[in-house]
Amino acid sequence: MSDSAAPAKPLLRPAGAPASTPATASHIPPSNPTANSIGPSATAKPLAANSPFAPRPAAPPRPPVSLSSAINTPARPTVATSSNAAAPATASLASSSTNRPTLTPAQFTFFEKLIYELSGMRFEVNKSYFLASKMELRIQALGLKDFDAYMAYLQSPQGRPEYGPLVDEISINETFFYRHEPQLQAFKEHLLTPLAQARRTQGQKTLRLWSAASSTGDELYTLALMLREAGLWGKDLTFELVGTDICHDALDKARAGLYRKYNIRNIPPSLLQTHFAYAANPGGGETWQLSHDVRSSCRFQEGNLMDSVRCAALGKFDFIFCRNVLIYFDEPSKEKAVQHLANNLKDDGFVLLGHSENIYSQRHILKPVREYAAAIAYQKAPPGTPKL
Repeated sequence: MSDSAAPAKPLLRPAGAPASTPATASHIPPSNPTANSIGPSATAKPLAANSPFAPRPAAPPRPPVSLSSAINTPARPTVATSSNAAAPATASLASSSTNRPTLTPAQFTFFEKLIYELSGMRFEVNKSYFLASKMELRIQALGLKDFDAYMAYLQSPQGRPEYGPLVDEISINETFFYRHEPQLQAFKEHLLTPLAQARRTQGQKTLRLWSAASSTGDELYTLALMLREAGLWGKDLTFELVGTDICHDALDKARAGLYRKYNIRNIPPSLLQTHFAYAANPGGGETWQLSHDVRSSCRFQEGNLMDSVRCAALGKFDFIFCRNVLIYFDEPSKEKAVQHLANNLKDDGFVLLGHSENIYSQRHILKPVREYAAAIAYQKAPPGTPKL
């Protein structure tokens, strides 16, 4: 799924990129002092040291900046002026500064129920404005009149292809590389290394890792980098890394492997220099391209934790990462998702969840690994564990 181009050599700026040139103030007088004198016989006076027109000493050359330091240096705040201040937004379909988009109770119920059926995500009434603003974006994209027209379109045979963009719009794709590092370190030391050794002893040559809500790929690529950092990649074991997500736009971004400073700020400098290169961004801003070597080692595809058929087709995994996903599910959806995770887990494998997720009600399916609490890991519950 990735292109076959050779990895680019890491550098801070693309070769040949033009440096920005400071603007010249139009009011600065010429260097010849007599040219600005009053009358042809006027005598030029030396400029005072504090004069704004006095020559400035040349600034010393700036030292070279490494890729890691450039990424970890916070950007300077922009001061709004008449030329760069944000223009007021134009009025949208059903909103202005005093008239926000609003769903009627019937409209909210329709959208909430459809999204729940498609994704398992439950939205309460207090999220009505969030849904209204997202639905408004889809209405504008389709050129429809209002919420009722969008509802009618979604219920028509022609509206089924819109289900994907609808879910994309309401999906939350907050992620970055090396997110929650203490958990990742506990995973590497207490789970990954021992299980890799156990697989060698068992004569098995492949370990499979699944990022069950991979978003833009930051999590799965983090695992790929950790395997290289730990010296496990390319030796006597083969690793299969799979990322799935319900959001098509996020999957496209994952395959492209282009990231902004925010996403890659936690990557160790050695890995950053080795596996990333500065890349031009047609949309503006600075981006960095992940190497083809790492991108080609990961596979991304559409997946939905509510879809038992697609989950089963993925097969069994040694490690499943499903962090910061279940917090958006109600109890029935969470039960279904946790069961699917357990079905896809090898008997001695591990599921790793986010630190704010609670599956106490599903402990008959997955049990916590208490001896390595920092890993926030779970294994299959013993058969016959009673349901609460």
